[in-house]
Order: sequence, then structure tokens, then C-alpha cells
Amino acid sequence: MADLEFDAERRRGAAFKSNKFWLIILCGIVVISAIAAHQIGQVQSSHAFVYQDGVLIETVNLAAITKTYLIVLIEDEDVGIINGGYNVVQVDSGQIRMVGANCPDMTCVLQGWKSGGITPIVCLPNRVIITFEGGGSGVDAVVG
Repeated sequence: MADLEFDAERRRGAAFKSNKFWLIILCGIVVISAIAAHQIGQVQSSHAFVYQDGVLIETVNLAAITKTYLIVLIEDEDVGIINGGYNVVQVDSGQIRMVGANCPDMTCVLQGWKSGGITPIVCLPNRVIITFEGGGSGVDAVVG
């Protein structure tokens, strides 16, 4: 009888150790998956394209930038844009952001620095869009 109780206790201990092992493996897989998902979301682009009212204003090779500079976009009545909007874009080594605008919600400025990905920087009231391209292997770099 004592041998049966000892044997049952030993089996419970082995099962507990086995469950602990699988729990550690599962936690490791979750951590590795989270790191991989973060890295995929941070795909760096090699080029940024600055558009105002659908017209390409400037193409920026983000990988080649060595000095910080600004791009100032002012709407012009001569080309039919009359609300007087402005945007200031800052370009730095490998990244770009909107640092100033006179739009009411400032969503474009709040997006901060971007170095690529599929989400553009957009200022809807002033019709300014910054898109990204390159730096990965197309759709597979984004989708995974």
C-alpha cells in the first residue's frame, strides 16, 4: 500500500515537471513571436515620397541622408489651392516626420518619426501625404 502511494506521488511530480516544461516552451514561443512581429512592423524603407495635392514634390533617399533638413510646403493660390495651409517636414538620417502644420487636429505632427512601413504620414486638411517604398522585398516584407 505504501508503495502504491509512493508511486502515485512520483507520477504526479513527473506530470508537474512535464507541465512546467511545456509552459516554459510556450512562453518562449510567445516571446519570440512578439519580437518577430515587432521587427516586421519596423521594415525600413529606402525612399520617402512627399506629395502635396497629389503632385510629387520631393523624393527622399532616407538611406543617403547625412544632415537634417526641412521641406516647407506652402499652399499657393496660383495653382488653385486657397486655404493657405502649410506643412513643415523634417528629414534626418533614415527617418522623416512632420514637425509643423496649421491643420486643426495636428494628427500628421503627432505621428512622429517614421522610417518606412505601409502606413503613410497624412495631413488631410492640407492634402499632404508622405509614402514609403523600398528597403524590403515588397509585399513579403510587410506580410511576413
